[in-house]
Amino acid sequence: MSVHAKKNRSSSPLAQVVREYRDKYTLTQEQLANDLSIDVRTLRRWESGDTLLHDVRELRRIATLLGAEPERLGIAKSTYTILTVDQIDAVLHHVWELIHVARSYEANNLIERLLQDLNTQIVTENPVLLQKLAQALHLAGYVKSVITRANEASYSLNYYREMERVSRLIRNDTLLNIALTYEGDMYCRGGDIQKGITYLEAARDTTPKADVAARGNGIQLLGRAYLRAGRIDDFENVMALAEELSYQVDPQQSSTCGQYSPGTVYEEYGRSYTHLGDMQKAMEYLDKAEKSLEPTKHWEILIKTARAMALVRGGEIKSGAELAVESIEQCREHGTIRLMERIYGVQKYLDHLTREIGMVGATLREALDGPIEY
Repeated sequence: MSVHAKKNRSSSPLAQVVREYRDKYTLTQEQLANDLSIDVRTLRRWESGDTLLHDVRELRRIATLLGAEPERLGIAKSTYTILTVDQIDAVLHHVWELIHVARSYEANNLIERLLQDLNTQIVTENPVLLQKLAQALHLAGYVKSVITRANEASYSLNYYREMERVSRLIRNDTLLNIALTYEGDMYCRGGDIQKGITYLEAARDTTPKADVAARGNGIQLLGRAYLRAGRIDDFENVMALAEELSYQVDPQQSSTCGQYSPGTVYEEYGRSYTHLGDMQKAMEYLDKAEKSLEPTKHWEILIKTARAMALVRGGEIKSGAELAVESIEQCREHGTIRLMERIYGVQKYLDHLTREIGMVGATLREALDGPIEY
């Protein structure tokens, strides 16, 4: 085969899309093959151009999972069909998996692409497709909250508002509960605690048919809001209920897709007791959380940032600061910007401590040596 023929073969649309995707997200061939549920040898043949793929359904599946325009893989618009429910579910599952392994920017691009496809596809009030749209909005809001800072909470809030609208349209209490819960959480994140509590209490009180995972997740976040509002008794009461409900959730069927479990409740307790100044309880709960949560990169970073906060506030400043630096590096690498907010909190606390120590030191120096003469 001539050099020119080899070049054309390796420049096939599929080869280009696969290579670009791997380069953009710094993935190995093994990682991408696993994402696409194919053998790594097959991926290598695609990428090198040794194998040309002509199955339109398979090309459409690949385009969907890579967030690529089907036309880029040589599929004419007139020849590919709309996404099936199974295909939509496959993308939703894949994006949640990306979140679990902290591939946040990749997850964001894929869910944005899916939403574009769904909004184009849904032209009637088909309850099944509207349910999938609501689930995609839930995921889009969650992903956006992971990759943005607190002052950008409005980006996620917009998705959750639309999720609320769709959920009311199809009268689905579970999805409505999730929408109201995260609307409340975003208001709290943006600093409007009372408005956040209003939404979180509405999620608890106005969605009687919501499943246990949605209800428990909402109650856990309500506990967080109560703590921020200084309502300590209310915090203790609802967190006890959140812990009780978490043991009733089937992880394989959870409407929160792994974001609510005994481990997340323990982590919430750990951070909460850090802020309340009970470092022994904080560390005990963080230990329990680490043992309960799946050993994924997402939970690893979550626990690490929580430990950094607890160590610094507990007086182990050097150890806490070292852990905080590790956390910053991982947050930046994986796009978990929301968790960096915790480290900003650590820095703010240290700045406050430094000022206080400086003032106390100045008072002692003056008592020992007298006023400084100028």
